[in-house]
Amino acid sequence: MALDVILAHHWSTLLDELADRLRTLHTDPFTRGRVIVSSRATGRVVSQEVAQRLGISAGISYVTLRDLARELADGAGVGRDLSRWRGTPLDLATWEAVGALAEEFPALAHAANPERPGGRRAVSTRLARLQRWYLDHAPDLLQTWLDGADDGPGGVDLPEHLAWQPELVRATALALEVDPTETLAALADAARRDTTPTLVFAVDEVTAGDRTLLQALAEGVGLVALQPVGARHAGWVEPLGGSVHDALDLPSPPPTVAIHDSHGPARQVEVLRDELTRAFVADETLEPRDVLIVCPRPERYAHLLDAAFAPGGAHPGRTLRVQPVGGQDTNDVLDAVVALLRLGDGRATSSGLLELLLSPPLAHRWGFADRETVTELIAAAGIRWGLDAQHRASFDLGDVAQNTWMRGLDRLLVGLAVSPTTDSGLGLTGTDAVGSSDLSTVGALSEVLSRIRRLVATTAAPATVPEWAARTRGLLTDLVGVGWDDQWQLFGLTRLLAGLQRDHLGGETTLTRHEFAHLLADAGRRLGSRVAAGNGSLMVARLGELSHVGFRLVALLGVTDDAVPGRGGSVADAVDLGEAAPDERARRQAQLFAHASAAEKLLVVRQRFSSHTNDEVAPPAAIDWLVERLGVEADVRTHPSTATADANFIKPASFDTRALRGARARRGAGGTVGRIARRRDQARRRPVGAIPAQVTLTQLERFLADPAKAFLRSVAGIPLYQSAAVQDELPLDLVGLEKWKVVTALVGSLQSGATLQSVIDRFQSREELPPGLLGKVAFDEAKADAVRLWNEAGPRWQRPITDHAVDIEVDIPPLGRVRVVDSVRCRGGEALTVTASKGASRLVRPWLEALALTALGLPTTGRAVRFGRLPNTYEDQVLATGVGEPDREAARARLSAVMRAYALGQHRLLPVPLTPAIAYADAQAAGTFRQADWTGPTDWTTRVWPGMEDSWRLFFDDDLNELFVDAPLAEDPQGTSAFEAWALALYGNMQGVADE
Repeated sequence: MALDVILAHHWSTLLDELADRLRTLHTDPFTRGRVIVSSRATGRVVSQEVAQRLGISAGISYVTLRDLARELADGAGVGRDLSRWRGTPLDLATWEAVGALAEEFPALAHAANPERPGGRRAVSTRLARLQRWYLDHAPDLLQTWLDGADDGPGGVDLPEHLAWQPELVRATALALEVDPTETLAALADAARRDTTPTLVFAVDEVTAGDRTLLQALAEGVGLVALQPVGARHAGWVEPLGGSVHDALDLPSPPPTVAIHDSHGPARQVEVLRDELTRAFVADETLEPRDVLIVCPRPERYAHLLDAAFAPGGAHPGRTLRVQPVGGQDTNDVLDAVVALLRLGDGRATSSGLLELLLSPPLAHRWGFADRETVTELIAAAGIRWGLDAQHRASFDLGDVAQNTWMRGLDRLLVGLAVSPTTDSGLGLTGTDAVGSSDLSTVGALSEVLSRIRRLVATTAAPATVPEWAARTRGLLTDLVGVGWDDQWQLFGLTRLLAGLQRDHLGGETTLTRHEFAHLLADAGRRLGSRVAAGNGSLMVARLGELSHVGFRLVALLGVTDDAVPGRGGSVADAVDLGEAAPDERARRQAQLFAHASAAEKLLVVRQRFSSHTNDEVAPPAAIDWLVERLGVEADVRTHPSTATADANFIKPASFDTRALRGARARRGAGGTVGRIARRRDQARRRPVGAIPAQVTLTQLERFLADPAKAFLRSVAGIPLYQSAAVQDELPLDLVGLEKWKVVTALVGSLQSGATLQSVIDRFQSREELPPGLLGKVAFDEAKADAVRLWNEAGPRWQRPITDHAVDIEVDIPPLGRVRVVDSVRCRGGEALTVTASKGASRLVRPWLEALALTALGLPTTGRAVRFGRLPNTYEDQVLATGVGEPDREAARARLSAVMRAYALGQHRLLPVPLTPAIAYADAQAAGTFRQADWTGPTDWTTRVWPGMEDSWRLFFDDDLNELFVDAPLAEDPQGTSAFEAWALALYGNMQGVADE
């Protein structure tokens, strides 16, 4: 028999010819046929087209050359040998060979260093890949090396730095107990004996090893190849002596080409979505299955494509049924198992293990449906890292058990059993963040952690791959569970473990759990992905996938110089094979041309401008080459840098309605008022509703502390709060908020008369101090600050106590009257506040108490004993700041201003942030205000507002000068700006009494 090659210009002509030949072959219903295709995706499309022409496509298998080799190997009894050569057994055999040859060849000694197991594994994997590459492209060279020769191609001497390769190949084959060239010969013999009618359909370049199989098939039952004109099949057709027939049809005209010059990846995807939508609007017969998006490196654009084409938005492009790119082949079960195996050698941080617990396989099994609840529990338990003290021992911290997962779960369990103030007798207190509704979640956390600890303990010793496969199946039983729709993930991993156990059966190489985790992850990446082609969706394909398939529209995205033609050359450490080595750059260019030439229309989106500066950048060379090769004139259109640019909505207009609204809003604003400024103006001008009849000083204090937060809560029902967050670092010092909590607790104990030891016991039982001596040092530093503060505040705190009832009616013309009701405790005639805080917000409470009592006819000074800094100083000092209005009428007027602010602030935004407002009022009172000091960002370099709160960021840009922009409204106090007017009305003369 022989090889016959039939050529055609059109994809449809090739399909018609294939259908005719299959119809002729299938006169017997029990006769099976075989079609060799370039990829499984192409096989799916071809099978559907054949079924459409024949009415049925049963009894015909569409296989790749890799699938064909596996089928022939099973028939020849060498299936296990082929699987071991292709799979991880070759990696481990190379591992053993590298170790055995390390002393003889210094080049391998570094890789075999036992102190670098990760490096040895990586080198072994790379060298195993190199040996597979030799079998694919230079099987004769591999044969000579296995026969004992040490020469290179053509019998020349190998370079000294590569002289180890023949010996490595022989040592690897001996350890693997597989001769790959004998396996290839067995496959060729099986192909010659094979009686299945076989056709080759649109296959371009093949490796030397695959060419051997095709030649054997041609020598046996015979081979017919249906090839597109211009395909790169000469490299395997000519050596096989195939007869090439003239094309069955006439050439088709080249595709029309439209090139869209754009900016960065995100903008390119927006342009692509618009242009695809335009194509579907212009041609009502066009369907998603008729369109292909070719992206050489889809991982770069996966999330952008998935976000842009996800259903549910206003853009009509979201209805195009684009096949999701990111994560479509991700096996969450495999990822979870690999992460679980790596836990024992990692730190088991709170954030890392939290994400693992919330991954679908574990969350489904253990009922962790509420992410916020689980996060809050773990954060409240004080978990940082480490499963338990034994796990920390591998990091030489076995004597530090605090803040481990075990201790944290103990705190959760104690919190469920007893109140946080009750001594559990375990040396730790329960957390008050857990309640009876968390019982099932805490129970699940405890159980899953106990199983993880058992997993870590039982997998500490190295084992062979079959033993690891058995351990992993036990892990799946103990920890993992998936829903019905995800059962394929569990089945895929189970099949992978069975394959590993079969391929490594009898192997004596032992791996640590970390090494097996790497091996399992690598083996998982080699699994074939599920084929999505042919499901009616608009496909996103890699370069070369679905090559030559006739689509009505092909879109090219992400064709950059580093992708096409990309890097050339052989694989790392390869011997120079000369012309026998594949030309990767030419192959990529040919694949690009095959996609383009098979299409009726070609749409190209490329980067032509910088996404940062809008400057021109060099166009991708491959696109210019492609247009020249097609011999067409491209229609080039330039797109602006943003979706909201006006130019997008001039014919042809964009379909992005949200971007259109943005463009109109920007044009309507005239470019003078920003989005945040407009939001602030709208919030300030809301109508005023009913005012409250009665308020307390505590309500007033909370409002003045953050009017923006109060406005959002009152008007929009938006409670701003920080979500729970876990921390991974074991505390080594008390800084910031942690130190403030300790100092505050110490001051509280001094105020109540409790012992300082009770405070340290409480913090140690909560595991909120650094461990060991570090905790003692940190506590002593906090204690010194508390004592320093108390030395100033203590004498004042111990003065005679007088309690006053506050009940005063305040007139707020023209809004009405409001009663202020509360109680105030004075010490020595002062409204005293003692705090470890440094901010000006702690002045508000004594200020309000002093105003209320003075307005009642009881002249009172408020005083805040706190840490702070005097002007032109950089060290914290203890300040006893006095606040108040000595005059009764002035106090009533000031209290009326506060009540007006509160009443208005329930319905509209008052642009008076507390910290800058007090700073402004103080500067005006001292005569030191300078407008130049009130410009620039609100960061640590600006003392007047060192950090803008999150609530105010919704209404102000990060520029102090913006505080002075808004003019006062009719209900506001008089002033140059609303901020200045309210700052002086609320806090003017705030420190009108002398400090002591």
